[in-house]
Amino acid sequence: MSLDGISDGGRFGVLAIDHRDSLRAVLAPDDQASVSAGDITDLKRELVGALAAGATGVMLEPEYSIPQLLDGTLPAGVGFTAALEAQGYAADPEAAATRVLEGWSVEAAAGCGASAAKLLVLYRPDRPHGAAQERVAAEILAECRRVGIPLVLEPLFYGLSDPGARRAIVIETVERFAAMDPHLLKLPFPVDPVHEPDRSVWAAACAEISERCHMPWTLLSGGGSYESYRDQLAAAVSAGCSGFMAGRALWGEAALAPPSDRPGIISDLVAPRLAELRSLLSQSRPPGLRAGRRS
Repeated sequence: MSLDGISDGGRFGVLAIDHRDSLRAVLAPDDQASVSAGDITDLKRELVGALAAGATGVMLEPEYSIPQLLDGTLPAGVGFTAALEAQGYAADPEAAATRVLEGWSVEAAAGCGASAAKLLVLYRPDRPHGAAQERVAAEILAECRRVGIPLVLEPLFYGLSDPGARRAIVIETVERFAAMDPHLLKLPFPVDPVHEPDRSVWAAACAEISERCHMPWTLLSGGGSYESYRDQLAAAVSAGCSGFMAGRALWGEAALAPPSDRPGIISDLVAPRLAELRSLLSQSRPPGLRAGRRS
């Protein structure tokens, strides 16, 4: 199954705008219920309408942007991923295994025209709950293969109090999920850039990921500063990363601004950032897929 709909010559420069609960928490941390569905859709419409043409793809979800932004807001020729997972796990990631959003399915994601499905799995390989999350990921990957849609799999650590443990956690996570043979892995940076400022360590950690992945992998932004994310991406692509799927680090200032100020922030700040990230990809050779990939 091809990921051409969200990539360009094997490189991924994807605008991540599939946030839901996390977006409410950013917009109104003290009163999340005050953020309406219309508020979220309007923000996503503005970001996608202004930025998607400069990306290789967009990440959407079935509550506030599918089908809402498929009315011409998303430019023709720009593919999108469709998020599968339900929300509500952030407060207690081990309360239950990840599940598909009620009323949604892999078949629905394929039927809406998505280029790929996406599954976020909150995951710690060193916790008993990890086994249940691995089963969920394997089951949904099998369903994606049956339906005929690629899966972007995003195993994301949580509750990590020791920044020095991050590299081992991320690498073990990569080993376990790469063994499932997903079509693409969306991953956090493997070291804490504040705790570990040595760029040679960054490069070595990213190379460890590439050595373990026979599928492409992309770097998520994680909500930090844009400048830090840009530097992380540069290190990652030099070590074999296939690109980015960037969210709040890219467009966070626009989301927090008054609606009247958004157009200027998007055009003057966010769009140049997106172009800069794309230029980092063009400076590296696109990683080729290794032997052994299944459709």
